[in-house]
Amino acid sequence: MKALVILQARTASTRLPRKALLPIAGYPSAILAALRAANRQHATILATSDDSSDDVLASEARNYGIEVFRGPLGDVLSRYYLATANLPSDCVVVRLTGDNVIPDGALVAEVLQVFARGGAEYLDVSTSFVPYGLSVEAFSVATLRTAHALARSPEEREHVGLWMKRNCKSVLFTPRLARNENFSHLRCTIDEPADYELMLRLFQDVSNPVKVPWLGLVRKLAGLTTMEESDSSPSCERVEGKFVLGTAQLGMEYGRVNETGKPTRKQAIAIARGAIAHGITQFDTARAYGDAESVLGEALVKARISRGRVITKLNLEGVAETASQLEVGQRVDASIDASLCALRTHKLDTLLLHNWAHYEMWGGAAWRRLLELQKEDRVSILGASVYGPGDAIAALAEPAIRHLQIPMNLLDWRWKTVAQALAERPDVIVHARSSLLQGILIHSADRWPKIPDFDLENCVRKLRNLAEKFERRNIADLCFAYVRSLPWITSVVVGCETLGQLEQNIELFAQPKLTTEQLDELEHAIPKPPETLLNPAKWSALEPIAAYAS
Repeated sequence: MKALVILQARTASTRLPRKALLPIAGYPSAILAALRAANRQHATILATSDDSSDDVLASEARNYGIEVFRGPLGDVLSRYYLATANLPSDCVVVRLTGDNVIPDGALVAEVLQVFARGGAEYLDVSTSFVPYGLSVEAFSVATLRTAHALARSPEEREHVGLWMKRNCKSVLFTPRLARNENFSHLRCTIDEPADYELMLRLFQDVSNPVKVPWLGLVRKLAGLTTMEESDSSPSCERVEGKFVLGTAQLGMEYGRVNETGKPTRKQAIAIARGAIAHGITQFDTARAYGDAESVLGEALVKARISRGRVITKLNLEGVAETASQLEVGQRVDASIDASLCALRTHKLDTLLLHNWAHYEMWGGAAWRRLLELQKEDRVSILGASVYGPGDAIAALAEPAIRHLQIPMNLLDWRWKTVAQALAERPDVIVHARSSLLQGILIHSADRWPKIPDFDLENCVRKLRNLAEKFERRNIADLCFAYVRSLPWITSVVVGCETLGQLEQNIELFAQPKLTTEQLDELEHAIPKPPETLLNPAKWSALEPIAAYAS
């Protein structure tokens, strides 16, 4: 089987300028990547751009005896197409990138073996067990030519395998690992200065950087990352896993009683990194939360530790009810592509429907596309964000739903039936949001929406009395403790606008949970408000709060 390894690289990187030429183990990084790909004598070329910014890179590659092809800077798909113009259609192309120096000839050989017997048009490495960034793709020249002819969007022209992944018969490949080995929490791509520093440490004292086996490097990387995480542990106590950082406030103006507004990007990144420093590893975001995904992606990269688990949400806002199934599928793909780009990853940990109505709309086209993308290994867990118990019960009837996010607070009496239904779905993770009901629960009654025939003053008084009786620090402590104490709630999503608020919330999560007796007393003592108070979507129809009338 004729095969060619094409390793793409360029010098004009914005996040880490000239990273392709930065030295690792005495070699420019992209040159080391190409030499490692060819260490089993596979024909290898470095495909860079014909822009003058890549003149030095091309010259360096030739000095090391690496064949070079130069093509369009932005249209990388065309670069591959032109580089293979003289090859037969059945020749197999293995695609690598210059920002990942770990793959070697042994991994290339394993990919070619699987591709030869798999009957697929396109092969991609599954990220289920290997580090983020260990990207290897394989496809025939015939498939490449078809993609070049039919791919239209800028994303499909820039990311070579994207059109093939969407339109061709694909297979996911997991490299051979020892039993029980899982390196999916690691990252090995070079995007930021911290990534480069880690790769320098990885290749330090390696006697033969061109031929050292890829799996040995990954195992060493696991050890380095474990040491780094241990060294970076803060002196304060690390919070338990029930705390999920909500990021809506980091990406847009959010919350009924938000007093500080949206933080600057620098402040938002500092908040996310502060959460990481306290041991928080789960983050809730959404495509619709302004630039929250982008903030989170940058914060996780700069943290230099194992990537946290990110829960994000699909954005189908503005898609007409009369849209065709093709249009809906394209919007699903566009939302996911944008999330992957912003979060700087190749696979989404958890993706939720942001609107449960989209499950059945358009003849179920959106949900079917999500299931396809899950099979393509672009999404790990699928779930739904819901607003009422009816939608939650409906979501639990869908076997592929493995994650449910609900609004839950100590006033909300509506979720008993859902708690009972969850007993039959132990595989479902449940995250509770809105523990403070967009912040109003910790404010005086004049900051609440005016609810006809409901005594707000009495409700606030009851909360204060219970917080004092149960020896809680304040009402916020009572609110968090209640939701944390519910046995069917896996974790609680908590947002903040400042580092100070983050610290306060972490302190409250370190407090004891409520006892069973306290839970029972609270649920009987708290007045049951109408749904117009429990659902913030209905607040716009109510009389404005005096404090916000201006």
